[in-house]
Amino acid sequence: SGWIVIVFGWGLGVAMAAYAVGSISGAHLNPALTIGLALEGSFPWKEVPVYIAGQMIGAMIGAVVVYLHYLPHWKATDDPAAKLGVFSTGPSIPHTFGNMISEVIGTFVLVLGILAIGANEFTKGLNP
Repeated sequence: SGWIVIVFGWGLGVAMAAYAVGSISGAHLNPALTIGLALEGSFPWKEVPVYIAGQMIGAMIGAVVVYLHYLPHWKATDDPAAKLGVFSTGPSIPHTFGNMISEVIGTFVLVLGILAIGANEFTKGLNP
């Protein structure tokens, strides 16, 4: 499978999660979104720590499930990059400052896109 299939799979997974919990939590799947909405004024700051704690606990539970699922495969390989690739991606050329800027830009686009989609009437009925 190429990058298109991988990216489509991730996007579908995030969309399914957003629709699954949208009516419960407002689809706060990412601490950056929770903080962004609090900075924007549409989410109360007093709830930010609880939401972030829930997001972190959910991420840890998910990581444990994935770890247990792939455990037989990891016993068959000594390649640490293959094992790490299950949980995260890494840059081809490590450059701390440039990689951090890339994450900031990506997070900004994510939060801006979510705010823009939720702010107009065109998407009414499509939002989680």
